[in-house]
Amino acid sequence: MMPKSRAYEDELMVYLQDSQRAIAYLNGALEEGDPEFLLLALRNVARAKGKTINFQFGDRVNESGALVLEWHELVKVLTELGLGLAVKETSQAA
Repeated sequence: MMPKSRAYEDELMVYLQDSQRAIAYLNGALEEGDPEFLLLALRNVARAKGKTINFQFGDRVNESGALVLEWHELVKVLTELGLGLAVKETSQAA
């Protein structure tokens, strides 16, 4: 019997092959506000699309000591996946 986590990963890969679902998945990850979660989501979408992405991190680290992904690198990865960035108004506007 296959472990449940593997079945979940397989289902997720099938789910994320659909571009609209992948976009919704990434938007959900972005809304969480956790950069590491967003990187995991990007890796999952890339894997579902049969791509391998290697993030190039800058020399900067955040307050917890994790390397910071540069914006231009994020844009490059999104472009490789056939995606881009969009801006929307939030309820947190000052």
